[in-house]
Amino acid sequence: MFEIGSTLREARVRRNLTLQQVEEDTKIRVKYVQAMENEDFDVMPGPTYVKGFLRTYSDYLGLDPDVIVGEYRSREPRSAARVHEEPFGGVSTLGKPRSHRGRNTIVLVAVVCLLVLGVIWVLGRNQSPESQLPSKPDDLGLASASPTPSPSPIPSLTPAPVKDIVKITAKDGECWLEARRDGPEGKKLFSGTVTDGELKKFRGKHLWFSLGNPVAVRFVAAGKKVKLESDVGPWPVEVIKGKVKQGSETTQVKQ
Repeated sequence: MFEIGSTLREARVRRNLTLQQVEEDTKIRVKYVQAMENEDFDVMPGPTYVKGFLRTYSDYLGLDPDVIVGEYRSREPRSAARVHEEPFGGVSTLGKPRSHRGRNTIVLVAVVCLLVLGVIWVLGRNQSPESQLPSKPDDLGLASASPTPSPSPIPSLTPAPVKDIVKITAKDGECWLEARRDGPEGKKLFSGTVTDGELKKFRGKHLWFSLGNPVAVRFVAAGKKVKLESDVGPWPVEVIKGKVKQGSETTQVKQ
């Protein structure tokens, strides 16, 4: 186990960065930067903010954010970890789920039997005397009418649902931005600075963002402008199927 604080402090010193310069670049207040370097995480708003701050600061220093955040997560109380794990497949007090292997085997055997019976019926029908009767107009001595060609269907283009699109525009200066799919631990879609006037567009049912300078951006989710509740970053914003979550509040983006 390594020390998070000393690792961050040594990386900052190697780059000859002051605490004030770190605050200007990452929009993280100096007291929070010092708290991370001293591993005094109790002065920070909560575990979610601690992870966001650690991810932003370590990425800024050129360190691996997953290693830093993973070390912090390993120190969390086990009971807290179980609260997050059980909804996604943990073992409840009601017991383990039953195995469906036997049921699936019965269904598979039934499907195979139906297919075999269908093939036998088709073969028997083809060999019956009725199947030898002429069925085409030419065989009956009748003139066949030329078939009328049916118009080809025009393929329709299905646009992506509006509720799955998020647009972020820097309108009053630059803003550092990190975007991930499926939450703060999910796949990274973008990490960098959005310059003044630049537009970033993201698509997905579950998107997570960290804004370094929220006051400088225009945030649009599901076609509606979202009012950001903080002017100081990093500020986490999560959009799940049209719902926008900022901190502890969740609002429905209506279309």
